[in-house]
Amino acid sequence: MLPLCAQLLGANQASRPDDRPNVVLILIDDLSHYGVTAYGADRIGSFREAFEVQKFSTPRIDRLAEQGVLCNRAYTYPLCESTRIALMSGQNNNRNYLDCKAQHESDITFGDIFKRAGYATGIFGKWKQSRGTPDTHAKDYIFKFGWDEFTCFDVVGERQRFINPNLVINGTINNFEGRTDKDPATGRRWYGPDICNRHALDFIERHKDVPFFVYYPMMLVHDDHKPTPDTRPKRIFDTFDEVNHNRDGHTGDDHKYFPDMIAYTDKLIGKVVDKIDELNLTEKTLIIVMGDNGTKEVFFHVLPDGTVYPARKGGNTDNGIHVPLLLRQPGTIPSGNDGKMRRYDGLVHLTDIFPTIAEAAGVDVPNPDSIDGISFWKQATGAPGEPRKMIHGWYTGNNPYTAKDVLLEYAFDKNFKRYAPDKDFPNGRFFDLRTDLLEREGSHFKEYKFKVRRYSGLQMDKLTKEQQDGYKRLGAYLDEMQMVHVEALKIQEGIARLKAGEQHQLACQIIPEAATRRNVIWESSDPDVLSVDKFGVMTAHKPGKVTIRVFSWDDARPMAKNLKQAYFRTGIQDRLEVQVR
Repeated sequence: MLPLCAQLLGANQASRPDDRPNVVLILIDDLSHYGVTAYGADRIGSFREAFEVQKFSTPRIDRLAEQGVLCNRAYTYPLCESTRIALMSGQNNNRNYLDCKAQHESDITFGDIFKRAGYATGIFGKWKQSRGTPDTHAKDYIFKFGWDEFTCFDVVGERQRFINPNLVINGTINNFEGRTDKDPATGRRWYGPDICNRHALDFIERHKDVPFFVYYPMMLVHDDHKPTPDTRPKRIFDTFDEVNHNRDGHTGDDHKYFPDMIAYTDKLIGKVVDKIDELNLTEKTLIIVMGDNGTKEVFFHVLPDGTVYPARKGGNTDNGIHVPLLLRQPGTIPSGNDGKMRRYDGLVHLTDIFPTIAEAAGVDVPNPDSIDGISFWKQATGAPGEPRKMIHGWYTGNNPYTAKDVLLEYAFDKNFKRYAPDKDFPNGRFFDLRTDLLEREGSHFKEYKFKVRRYSGLQMDKLTKEQQDGYKRLGAYLDEMQMVHVEALKIQEGIARLKAGEQHQLACQIIPEAATRRNVIWESSDPDVLSVDKFGVMTAHKPGKVTIRVFSWDDARPMAKNLKQAYFRTGIQDRLEVQVR
């Protein structure tokens, strides 16, 4: 008889034929919802007057929205690291964000669950989340998150993403910096977004006959701002300073190329769509396009009536966290009628993507009690209702989670937003989003890094009855989301003996049940005898005796920052002795 895990995995695969849908998740870097013309803005400008206010358009992205559904109210965190950690895991930052560039392999991501379900998985674009451990170099660490293949920037270090970039391709460092040879595919200089796009298209081509999951976190339109291969005249791109930032004699960042970067983003997304359609995978492939945070604060978007919407990456107001989100899968996701775009007006948080794509693909989520995302797949496919009523924000910028002095916590719904007390506003803050979307109400403000302003909000003694009800409702939600620490772990479904070649699924009870940081680290004292993966699946390899231990993220503090010690083994834990025969 097969052991429990083998039985489950076998049944799982047997019930899922190869007609399962493909998933392509495209993440645009640093672009507000108004950076996609389907949302209504049609011009863009620069507060530093780097260029004249000018018309722009995103026809390929808009066409995707016309063929599917556009989400009016999609929200993220205001910086990319915070967003990417939450997006990949379906967890709010208070559960699993520990530090910048530190995501540990024990974090269960959408790459992991799709690979476990038998999907071919690939990531092409910006990584950023980790720097490896003493056991695994950063260039190979991405493999720990379920990716079969990858072509990524910001893996072993940041450096250059656009002209002559620094990339890691399937564990091999590829440094194009300073090269004078030409890209044979274009006859031009090497361009990072082109390289990643081609590798994504090649992956799709090679896996057209099997279910695949492509995560395409684009490097565009993040700074530094550089010309694209489509910038005219061509010599601008061909001779532009490849080094990023304007310092040490370099001039590699020029805001006037931002509109060109948006246009090139749209073009590259169009290439992905064309490849899907060319391979006759249109109805079999769910395509999602999303932004990771608001547009950089030096720019502004302009609506047809002349309304100016200032960008505010790094801020927690609407213009820092309101992003584009659209889904297309013809035959499954209905589109609009009579030339009208179909729009979903329910709240969507970035953590909702994880359970939504899992439901769309029929992929099991092994830790449903540990995620905060709420699937809106039924609504995407035409069902009524709005499953999410409120969104919780827990934000420390790029600081460690222990930096309580910079922690900003809030909750909001469609109408109101309430901030928890902090050191600068000890009584908290409250805003009516219906009349003050950018949260500028208040008798005073504080200014922070990058000139982010936080206003004091409405006077509490002057709230209307409706505002008072919203204040209380959001306060109750904030109380519900307060940190609850882990007190104990207990291994469930334990087994004392296994035969070589057998597997067994372990489970861990987390005490109390309402604990916030529910992630754990499984560890074997001798992986050559018996190994255990991040899901708690033990695999026996040869005769011997091992100790399986499980640690809590709450005090083990796992960080893949290339530190001497990846996590602490002295805190909350449980163990199981296993004999392999």
